[in-house]
Amino acid sequence: MRKPLDEKIPDEITAPAHQDSIPRLLDFVSAHARDMAFDGKRIEQIGLALKETLDNIVRFSCPTGREEIRITCGAHEMGALLVNIIDTGVPFNMLVLSAFPEIAGDSTPQEVPPTGMMKKVVKDIEYRRDGDNRTNILAWVVSK
Repeated sequence: MRKPLDEKIPDEITAPAHQDSIPRLLDFVSAHARDMAFDGKRIEQIGLALKETLDNIVRFSCPTGREEIRITCGAHEMGALLVNIIDTGVPFNMLVLSAFPEIAGDSTPQEVPPTGMMKKVVKDIEYRRDGDNRTNILAWVVSK
């Protein structure tokens, strides 16, 4: 069900980098996907990928709990959902397997990489570190 036009969804949300914040962040992105008429199954997949991503951010980039996660959402003219996931933690490029301490020294491949769902669901992902603002930025382009 779509929201009435007079109930605009905010374009961004900021929350403490805690596990307790994850449901609120998931709801925010899901609301944007619903507003853009993504089907229920696709919204569920996006939610699983985002949960995996946020779990990794909280665990590896923001372990002290004093950091923040900010998510912005927008619509691409071709109907894709644009999601930026920004955190104020230590540099952490989760697109590189060696970023995960428990895997970095392991010579055997993991059965399920810690970013497997994200990479399966979101085909267009980019990471960059904004050194001036000391933030990690994951940019997603999510198609229907």
